[in-house]
Amino acid sequence: MYLSEKEKEVAILIAQGMKDVEIAQKLYISRRRVGEIIFRIKDKWGIFSRVEIGILVYHFGWIFPPQSALEAEKTVMNRGLSHA
Repeated sequence: MYLSEKEKEVAILIAQGMKDVEIAQKLYISRRRVGEIIFRIKDKWGIFSRVEIGILVYHFGWIFPPQSALEAEKTVMNRGLSHA
């Protein structure tokens, strides 16, 4: 389901690990407003947690994992393949 620009912005900040109060400060909105936006995102997408928001944000390609996470994944995959 389509998100408004503000909802998308909040979803991206959640995926980056920000807490509600941090999102509120960054976007110059109230903490209560952040909660309302998060509720709408969850409702539109039919999900129940912030983790699911983060997963979908990455899935849609709105943000990418940090390079360090990609390198760590490669290391783990290479170790797993060498033991096979």
